[in-house]
Amino acid sequence: MSNGPIDIERALEQAHARASHPKKLPALAAVERNFRALGDDRYLMEVEDLAITFEVDRLRRERGELTGELTVGCRLPGARTVNGNGTMSIADLNFSSAQARTTRAKHLAKLCSIPILDMEVLVEEFCQRVLQADRDGQPGVYLHTLSKPDRENDNVEIHGLILPKRHPSIIFGDGGSVKSYLGLYIAGTLAKEGIPTALFDWELAGEDHRDRLERLFGNLMPRILYVRCERPLVHEMERLRRMVREKGIAYGIFDSVAYACGGAPESAEIAGAYFRAVRQIGGGSLHIAHVNKSETSDQKPFGSIFWSNSARSTWYAQRAEETPDGSIIRLGLFNRKSNLGPLRPPLGYTVTFTEDQTVFRRSEIAENPDLAGKLSVRQRMTSLLRKGAMPPDAIAEEIDADVETVKRTVRRYKNQFTVIDGGRIGLLEKSAS
Repeated sequence: MSNGPIDIERALEQAHARASHPKKLPALAAVERNFRALGDDRYLMEVEDLAITFEVDRLRRERGELTGELTVGCRLPGARTVNGNGTMSIADLNFSSAQARTTRAKHLAKLCSIPILDMEVLVEEFCQRVLQADRDGQPGVYLHTLSKPDRENDNVEIHGLILPKRHPSIIFGDGGSVKSYLGLYIAGTLAKEGIPTALFDWELAGEDHRDRLERLFGNLMPRILYVRCERPLVHEMERLRRMVREKGIAYGIFDSVAYACGGAPESAEIAGAYFRAVRQIGGGSLHIAHVNKSETSDQKPFGSIFWSNSARSTWYAQRAEETPDGSIIRLGLFNRKSNLGPLRPPLGYTVTFTEDQTVFRRSEIAENPDLAGKLSVRQRMTSLLRKGAMPPDAIAEEIDADVETVKRTVRRYKNQFTVIDGGRIGLLEKSAS
């Protein structure tokens, strides 16, 4: 930093690198300002001829006033910047306060060290543009002018588990149903497929997940951005949104809702605030949740109905029988909600733990008595008849159902079942595949 008077001519030559530029600071009225939105409530104004930039991030409303983190850069020689990177100041500013704007402009003028530069005019202009842009918000559009969604690529699939690619989903279940392990398995599988994925963790630690990741994928562990979170999601939102933007994260695993929601899960306000934060963070997401102890605990996540209402897809996870030493676990996943398509068929996994590996493998739910009880008669019949056609009474005995219920199911789902010679019931070819 220079301690003597600033050579304005030399400063301009270095700032503009143009020999033909006038050898004096241009009048502000003649200086072009480039103001633009950067997305995610971020705005930038560049004053190229003066080598000055104004950028605001983390905009939010507090008691009706607009506050944001203002970063001001200046590359004119003599400007007092940090570490020579051109940044003069980073601090919150109340954009709605005229007094705060004036005070900040005076502070910036001192840092800039250019006596004839009217910093107050530039700060005032930037603040007014930000206020106007915030009031305008995103412009309205006519629906018929928007592109149709790409339904073929609108989901992610993890060995049979279908989740929306751009919207939030929930997997909920009792403690011990390996939900966190499943979340990491999903994250790793997506990362292996080239989808930038992050794990936002309120429960364990990075070292624990690292050990699990190696058990799941071996030495060729996929790249997953791990972020340890200590505060409720509404307070972590700005940090996570920045990481998602900078790292290009397309899908996030949030483990878990109980610790991240920042209040009573039974509160509609808490659930609403949580999902507003999720929307601002961006990308698709999977949220791990728990259940209550009611008779309908397998239908919706624990807490307010707005947890289920706000997710576009929900899956119930049930842990079934395991070996005495706990080395093999049966896991059933049941799709309880799907806003963007039909309900998906139930999925079964066998999770095997060895000394140095954890293996997820698809399995048949209907073959496990504890999980089969969650299937409808139609689903149990479909699974059974993949082995071949059977008489109605034999089907009823195998799936523990009434014979008339079996026959009624055949009549109701004619596109799935058929009656063949001798009255036996079989699957149509498409259903059998």
